Amino acid sequence: MATKTKAKKTKYGKCIHTKDLIRNIPYYGGKSIVAHDGELDADVSIGYHCIAKPINFDEPHAHNFPEMLCFIGGNPKDITDFDAEIDFTMGGETHKINKAAVVSIPSNVEHCPVNIKKVNKPLIFLEISLTRIWKPAGRNKKKKADLINKVEKKPSAKAKSKAKKKK
Repeated sequence: MATKTKAKKTKYGKCIHTKDLIRNIPYYGGKSIVAHDGELDADVSIGYHCIAKPINFDEPHAHNFPEMLCFIGGNPKDITDFDAEIDFTMGGETHKINKAAVVSIPSNVEHCPVNIKKVNKPLIFLEISLTRIWKPAGRNKKKKADLINKVEKKPSAKAKSKAKKKK
């Protein structure tokens, strides 16, 4: 019978994230990686999502930090293998995206709607925001955003421990 060995504490072990950033966000086509609440202990937040069907992000907004939105082909051997059509609005201009692209949005520039109109092959949507804590513009509480986005978070170890004690 195998026994569990306790992992030795190290100085930088806390920098390796595995399951703690995985989220199930139903309107994306699979599991996502989300670090919007300072989990990375850096002045950056990220979201990595798979998109397999059309989706629209329609609320124009701006942030007080730069943001990069990456639209990447879902083929890991060739990220330029991109077969989707996207209308991306930034600063009042609408741009057509039909190949792998990175949109670099300066601070305080209004963007959206982003209309992913056609998806013939799955794509990766990667958001990189140069801020430790990311919140949807105009909303005060991240938890409210998670409710709106129907984010299912896994219970923390502390919450699991409390639940066990109650039983």
